[in-house]
Amino acid sequence: MTVLVCGATGSIGAPVVAELVRHGHPVRALVRDASRAAALPAGADPVYGDLRDPAAVATALTGVTAALYVSPHDPDEVAMAERFAATCERLGVRLIFAGVYADGRTALHRWAMRTLFGLMVPHYRGKLRIGVRMISSTARPVVFAVTNFYQNDEIVREDILDGRYPLPAHPKGLNRVDLRDAAVIITRAMTEPEFPSGGYTIAGPASVGGIEAARTWSAALGRPVAYEGDGDWQAVLSRRLSGPKLEDFKRSYAFLGRHGFATSPADVAATTRLLGRPPRAYAEYARDMASAWSVC
Repeated sequence: MTVLVCGATGSIGAPVVAELVRHGHPVRALVRDASRAAALPAGADPVYGDLRDPAAVATALTGVTAALYVSPHDPDEVAMAERFAATCERLGVRLIFAGVYADGRTALHRWAMRTLFGLMVPHYRGKLRIGVRMISSTARPVVFAVTNFYQNDEIVREDILDGRYPLPAHPKGLNRVDLRDAAVIITRAMTEPEFPSGGYTIAGPASVGGIEAARTWSAALGRPVAYEGDGDWQAVLSRRLSGPKLEDFKRSYAFLGRHGFATSPADVAATTRLLGRPPRAYAEYARDMASAWSVC
């Protein structure tokens, strides 16, 4: 079973590729240019192509059993997702998607969730349309809504090491998850034909607020880290990101600074079942990264 990972060097794609390789699964890694292929682990087969190119998408998908699609930060994100999904359907490739998806118990509940979320976070309306397209695909889709990533902290690594946690988060906190856990679950969906189609939320064990995040890093590093999410965090992101990704992050973190996201016990229980263990705690992630950063 050969599988394809789109966005293979990105936030979600990279840990999924690593997990697939670790388990010995044949994996194609779709990248746009050769310079990105250097970041791939040994055992991943790079395939070069642009998601805007229908021929390149078809070539990458030919001969694979399942494909992971992660929507890039791009003005053409809806058109690219449609092209990818349609090609999976035409070639008989199982479609796995990780991104924005408003789940719910019934169709009416899902519609209400999408409508509310679209009103609260207008720049996600295109991403919400992508989620609807993926879940309605005829390619036996598995759709994962992944909560806020612990790994987003790596964007502001230098600030954290300098004693500042600059990313805003409401005092009530927001659910956060380790992408290493997401990779385990996504790998199962890609490689187990019996994995049920449908929508799933991959959640971390708890909500994390900004002050708590700073305290967690302080404990992991063994020195003070202050929460500065009420300061000029947009300038911090502007030094680290660019283009559409920067704009998405600015709007998203502005929203997260104003609103909390409670952790759903049902989502945590479902994630635990899929992992076969509880999801990693934020403190465990911070300790792992503090250790890794100390030897860099």
